[in-house]
Amino acid sequence: MNRYKKFYRNMVRILIVLFILGAIPGGEKVYADTPRVMLTEYSFSKDDIYAGDSFTLSFTLKNTYKYEIRNLKCTLISEAGEFLPVNSACTSYVEKIKGGETVQMSFDLEALKNLEEKAYKLTVKTEYEDWNGSYNVEDIIYVPIKLTTDMVVSDIYIAEENIHLGDNIEILATVNNTGAGKLYKVMAKAEGDHIDTGTGYIGNIEPGKSGNVDIVVKTKALKDSGVKNNLIVSYESLDGEEFSQTISLGQLDVKPQVYADLIEVKEDTSKPFFTDNMKLAAVIGTIILIIVILIIRRRIKLRKLEKEFD
Repeated sequence: MNRYKKFYRNMVRILIVLFILGAIPGGEKVYADTPRVMLTEYSFSKDDIYAGDSFTLSFTLKNTYKYEIRNLKCTLISEAGEFLPVNSACTSYVEKIKGGETVQMSFDLEALKNLEEKAYKLTVKTEYEDWNGSYNVEDIIYVPIKLTTDMVVSDIYIAEENIHLGDNIEILATVNNTGAGKLYKVMAKAEGDHIDTGTGYIGNIEPGKSGNVDIVVKTKALKDSGVKNNLIVSYESLDGEEFSQTISLGQLDVKPQVYADLIEVKEDTSKPFFTDNMKLAAVIGTIILIIVILIIRRRIKLRKLEKEFD
């Protein structure tokens, strides 16, 4: 009898185990390679993250399984160490998460200063256990990194000597890229009370480089007509955001057009062509010519008379 009881107890235990493992109908099958903890949403503490910035990454992990999981460890991994932990490690631990529930996690990170302007991949590795085994799950988060853009406009030059109304003047300047990011579609525009509007396209400027402004505009008003003349330099960042800087050109000394040379020419042409000395010489010459003509005519007449007497 004892042998049969022992055999019966062993068979009951085997059936219970098989039922739990899903080997017989009614038992639930377990798929060890199916992830049950998923990253459902994430956010950053800043709208724009620049190279060298510190920021907080927050995300939600959800246990999509109906049973409890235990010993959850979450680790952040960047491909080439682009992000460093701030005052902590890139690992967090949760003792257990019940079925269908969520847990919030956050990590304080710092982006390296030498990063390029692009999106970097950050891997969230989740390790956990249940009664049937252990699991690993990886989710990908992309962190967009921006670079600061800035410029300084220098060496502004206008040839202001003898500027007259209606003249063309040349405006020169240098645009220096003093930021970490590239400046795109750099444009310059000159406008104001004394000058017509003129524009010039400079193009893209790499960090640490400069571009030249060269605009020719025509003067349209005199000095006392206004004091607003500006040079406006604009550019775009990589994502198309527009920036501009306005530099005052001050008041240009525009003078009235000078017609003195034309008046002098006119006065010169109105003067008499013959001077008094020239008139006197002409009169004397005319008298001498008349006397010569009379002498010649008299000689001709005497010769005719002599021929008649002969």
